[in-house]
Amino acid sequence: MTDTEMRALCHCFFDAIERGDYAAVEQIYAPQFRMWVNLTGTESTAEENLSVLRDGAKLHRRRTYDDRIVNTFANGFIVQYSVNVVTHSGARTSLAACVVAQCHNGQITRIDEYLDSGKFRSRAKAQASEERIRT
Repeated sequence: MTDTEMRALCHCFFDAIERGDYAAVEQIYAPQFRMWVNLTGTESTAEENLSVLRDGAKLHRRRTYDDRIVNTFANGFIVQYSVNVVTHSGARTSLAACVVAQCHNGQITRIDEYLDSGKFRSRAKAQASEERIRT
């Protein structure tokens, strides 16, 4: 795949997730697709990941992948971005993330996703503080 083709694949992937077009995401995933996420340290299949994407979409009114910085390498791309979420209650949150994607024949074969875990620690601290205040 060329640099241009990998950049286009990257944007097609994130644009499809934003639209909730999981059939398009499924077509982008190679049959042997695997995904690893730093927060859990576990791998998932395409089917498992699609289920997570669908379930996650139900929790949000809107989810966008903004400020994408895409760099390509011989067999894939790296994209840094901000995930911006608006919940059904109107609350907004943003999370910094990075994906390393391996590609072959116009499909993504593997994703390693790195999410800013500091956001989760901050939320956990805030929740713990609220619990101490209530008791």
